[in-house]
Amino acid sequence: MKLKIMLLLVLAVGLLSGCGIVDKVSNSLNYVEEATNFINDTTRFAEQLPTLAGQAVTDPEARTTLKNELTGMKERITKFNALQAPDFAKDVHKQLVGYNETLTKEVNGYLEQINNGAIDWKAIQDSQFVDKLNQVTQILDKVQSLTP
Repeated sequence: MKLKIMLLLVLAVGLLSGCGIVDKVSNSLNYVEEATNFINDTTRFAEQLPTLAGQAVTDPEARTTLKNELTGMKERITKFNALQAPDFAKDVHKQLVGYNETLTKEVNGYLEQINNGAIDWKAIQDSQFVDKLNQVTQILDKVQSLTP
């Protein structure tokens, strides 16, 4: 009887520790997928920003679209920054969060401009915003090559 209890205990401990490994792998894959999706969204945003911002200077509808896109980007940044990166991805995550801090400041400035009825397209072109967007998109290869 004691032997059966011991075997069940050993089996239970083995299964529980195995579940931990599965959870770690699953969390790692989820992080890589979330980071890849974030970078792809950022790339899409960076590609459409010049046209949209240029149109927003004279077109109220484009201005509303730009405002919505900026707000969406800000929400995606906040969501991404809140992710818990697995140990193997902490450096990349930290780098992305650093870029995101600059992006958030820039997004807030552009939203303020839009709310005040003025869009300075030249300032958008000359800002760190587009550079940081491009830096985020360049990390995609690093993220996709991460392994636990």
